[in-house]
Amino acid sequence: VLHNHCDGWMLPLHRMTRTPIVTTLHGRLDLPDIPLPLETCNLGRYISISDSQRSPARNLNWMATIHHGIDLKRFQFHPRPGGYLAFLGRIAFEKRPDLAIAIARRAGVPLKIAAKVEPGRDQDYFDAMIRPHLDGRNVEFIGEISESEKSEFLGGALGLAFPIDWP
Repeated sequence: VLHNHCDGWMLPLHRMTRTPIVTTLHGRLDLPDIPLPLETCNLGRYISISDSQRSPARNLNWMATIHHGIDLKRFQFHPRPGGYLAFLGRIAFEKRPDLAIAIARRAGVPLKIAAKVEPGRDQDYFDAMIRPHLDGRNVEFIGEISESEKSEFLGGALGLAFPIDWP
């Protein structure tokens, strides 16, 4: 079995192999231009990341829901919270780091953003909505961090600010 994590981009591969393929859809399906290409292909077997994710594309051949998870053994407990809020993820409008900035400002707590910025739409969003707020003190952009750095980053935070904005 081939397990595809590249959304619909790899669907033509179904026609090129007899090996069964399952595709985990990691993103939003509630946008108007997403479900139709998936539904018209009708070749795939799909895994969702939540039951709610399936709603806009109920006709897909859903095999299972597998929620994203983390290996808790990779994270050390820090009994004393730090003095900042943490945003960890990818810079994208639907993950709403702009709202994390607003939350941190309203709470009067510094925000540290550890995130990658993909070229294209995400870079444009970062340049327009995030970069103007970066001052290195109240709002600090760290950039993408490694798996081994995440425990210290999150453990040193007062809390996680991740106001994701999708169903």
